Amino acid sequence: MPGRADAEVKAATRQPTALRVLAAWPALTPLVGFVIAETVQLVQHGADGFHRATLLNGLVYLVGVAGIIGATGHLLKADDVARSIGWPPGSPFQWEVGVADLGWGVLGILCPTYGSDFWLATIIVSSIFLLGAAAGHVKQMIVAKNFAPGNAGAVFAADVLVPVFLIVLYLTYEGPA
Repeated sequence: MPGRADAEVKAATRQPTALRVLAAWPALTPLVGFVIAETVQLVQHGADGFHRATLLNGLVYLVGVAGIIGATGHLLKADDVARSIGWPPGSPFQWEVGVADLGWGVLGILCPTYGSDFWLATIIVSSIFLLGAAAGHVKQMIVAKNFAPGNAGAVFAADVLVPVFLIVLYLTYEGPA
């Protein structure tokens, strides 16, 4: 049963709010960019073309920007990212994940310049990666009791929600490519 001393230790080791928000920027930036792009779309065009814009904004920000930010973390700050996931620093998986993130991130950024077949390919590739990563996170939560923020937090939620969101948008889109 946790006592007062445990609560004091926990409070003393808790990071300040500003530092926690700054540490969350890789997960927040794509979402903030998406929300801003959606707001601009609504202000400038109203509901006209909103479904198409939402699909493309999702591909650009939730796949493209998120993939590139993920790649920079895995490739340039590999040990920090490994710790946030609950893995030991120096893990060779970082390079491979970083390059995969970069690949589907670039696809997401390119989506506005190509048609709906390219969008579908991008959704398929990113969804396979993200849902596969989500399955890995679940396995780590069950087998290793790994509830580190990079394994069981916002990253896990995005790994599930982004593919579902994009698949539904794509399947319900009936407009021009």
